[in-house]
Amino acid sequence: MGVVQKGIILTLEGETDINGNPTKAKVQSTSAEGTSTLPITIPWYLRGEMGRLEKGTEIAFVIFEDLTGIIVSRIDGNWDGMIEDNITIKKNLVVDADIKLGEKII
Repeated sequence: MGVVQKGIILTLEGETDINGNPTKAKVQSTSAEGTSTLPITIPWYLRGEMGRLEKGTEIAFVIFEDLTGIIVSRIDGNWDGMIEDNITIKKNLVVDADIKLGEKII
């Protein structure tokens, strides 16, 4: 079982996703200075402009017994409302609001 920890991003690395964003990060726990994790997963919703993760960003993360792990959230909870790049919808999309394309509302 993993325990949620607080830490800071040391590096963004690993393979890139379809939008060109790194999928892994090395993290330093705030309770274990001088050590770092192996590269752990950055979930899709924190990659690129959506998460704006960079060296020094405070995050919450989990490391499991097998030393794999995942970043759970930014500590400050910031999100600017942006979903970047291409989105593929495989089912029907139901929108209960106006859609703005540039300056035109449809």
